[in-house]
Amino acid sequence: MIVKVYFCREPDPEALIKGNKISGQALDTIYDLVWKCEFKNILNVGRVWLKFREEEKPFGISIKEKRSHTRIAPGDIIQVAKNYYMVNHIGARQIEVLVE
Repeated sequence: MIVKVYFCREPDPEALIKGNKISGQALDTIYDLVWKCEFKNILNVGRVWLKFREEEKPFGISIKEKRSHTRIAPGDIIQVAKNYYMVNHIGARQIEVLVE
Protein backbone atom coordinates (compact mmCIF):
# COMPACT_ATOMS: atom_id res chain seq x y z
CA MET A 1 0.00 0.00 0.00
CA ILE A 2 1.47 3.34 -1.07
CA VAL A 3 0.93 6.37 1.16
CA LYS A 4 1.62 9.92 -0.04
CA VAL A 5 1.40 13.25 1.77
CA TYR A 6 0.81 16.53 -0.09
CA PHE A 7 1.33 19.95 1.51
CA CYS A 8 -0.71 22.88 0.20
CA ARG A 9 1.02 26.01 -1.07
CA GLU A 10 -2.08 28.23 -0.78
CA PRO A 11 -3.05 29.92 2.50
CA ASP A 12 -6.74 28.85 2.33
CA PRO A 13 -7.17 25.56 0.44
CA GLU A 14 -10.75 25.06 1.71
CA ALA A 15 -11.88 27.92 -0.55
CA LEU A 16 -10.45 26.16 -3.62
CA ILE A 17 -12.21 22.84 -3.07
CA LYS A 18 -15.88 22.67 -3.99
CA GLY A 19 -17.67 20.17 -1.75
CA ASN A 20 -15.50 17.10 -1.37
CA LYS A 21 -13.95 17.16 -4.85
CA ILE A 22 -10.69 18.43 -6.32
CA SER A 23 -9.35 17.97 -9.83
CA GLY A 24 -6.16 16.09 -10.53
CA GLN A 25 -4.73 19.20 -12.18
CA ALA A 26 -5.40 21.29 -9.07
CA LEU A 27 -3.73 18.62 -6.95
CA ASP A 28 -0.59 18.90 -9.10
CA THR A 29 -0.50 22.71 -9.15
CA ILE A 30 -1.63 23.70 -5.65
CA TYR A 31 -0.02 20.87 -3.70
CA ASP A 32 3.57 19.64 -3.29
CA LEU A 33 4.28 15.94 -2.79
CA VAL A 34 6.45 15.97 0.34
CA TRP A 35 6.47 12.33 1.39
CA LYS A 36 5.86 8.91 -0.17
CA CYS A 37 6.29 5.43 1.27
CA GLU A 38 5.10 1.88 0.64
CA PHE A 39 3.81 -0.22 3.53
CA LYS A 40 3.27 -3.96 3.53
CA ASN A 41 0.54 -3.86 6.17
CA ILE A 42 -2.71 -1.92 6.29
CA LEU A 43 -2.41 1.63 7.56
CA ASN A 44 -5.22 4.08 8.23
CA VAL A 45 -5.23 7.80 7.58
CA GLY A 46 -5.54 8.65 11.28
CA ARG A 47 -2.23 7.05 12.09
CA VAL A 48 -0.46 8.95 9.29
CA TRP A 49 -2.09 12.22 10.44
CA LEU A 50 -0.92 11.66 14.04
CA LYS A 51 2.65 10.88 12.94
CA PHE A 52 2.89 14.08 10.88
CA ARG A 53 1.18 16.13 13.59
CA GLU A 54 3.39 15.04 16.49
CA GLU A 55 6.83 14.17 15.11
CA GLU A 56 9.47 16.42 13.59
CA LYS A 57 10.61 13.86 10.97
CA PRO A 58 7.81 11.30 10.66
CA PHE A 59 8.63 8.04 8.89
CA GLY A 60 12.17 9.15 8.03
CA ILE A 61 13.34 11.52 5.32
CA SER A 62 10.90 13.62 3.31
CA ILE A 63 10.94 13.90 -0.49
CA LYS A 64 10.99 17.67 -0.58
CA GLU A 65 12.97 19.77 1.90
CA LYS A 66 11.74 23.18 0.71
CA ARG A 67 8.03 23.38 1.44
CA SER A 68 5.44 25.92 2.52
CA HIS A 69 5.19 24.70 6.15
CA THR A 70 6.97 22.21 8.41
CA ARG A 71 4.10 20.23 9.92
CA ILE A 72 0.85 18.88 8.54
CA ALA A 73 -1.88 21.53 8.58
CA PRO A 74 -5.58 21.79 7.71
CA GLY A 75 -6.00 21.63 3.94
CA ASP A 76 -3.11 19.22 3.32
CA ILE A 77 -3.90 15.91 1.60
CA ILE A 78 -3.01 12.34 2.59
CA GLN A 79 -3.35 9.62 -0.05
CA VAL A 80 -3.69 6.05 1.20
CA ALA A 81 -3.74 3.62 -1.75
CA LYS A 82 -6.42 5.08 -4.08
CA ASN A 83 -8.26 7.11 -1.42
CA TYR A 84 -7.58 10.80 -0.74
CA TYR A 85 -8.19 12.56 2.58
CA MET A 86 -8.09 16.28 3.38
CA VAL A 87 -6.67 17.10 6.79
CA ASN A 88 -8.91 18.98 9.23
CA HIS A 89 -8.04 20.37 12.65
CA ILE A 90 -9.01 17.00 14.17
CA GLY A 91 -8.24 14.19 11.71
CA ALA A 92 -9.14 13.98 8.03
CA ARG A 93 -12.16 13.63 5.74
CA GLN A 94 -12.31 11.70 2.50
CA ILE A 95 -12.36 13.68 -0.76
CA GLU A 96 -12.63 12.70 -4.39
CA VAL A 97 -9.90 13.53 -6.93
CA LEU A 98 -11.35 13.96 -10.41
CA VAL A 99 -9.09 12.60 -13.14
CA GLU A 100 -9.70 14.21 -16.51
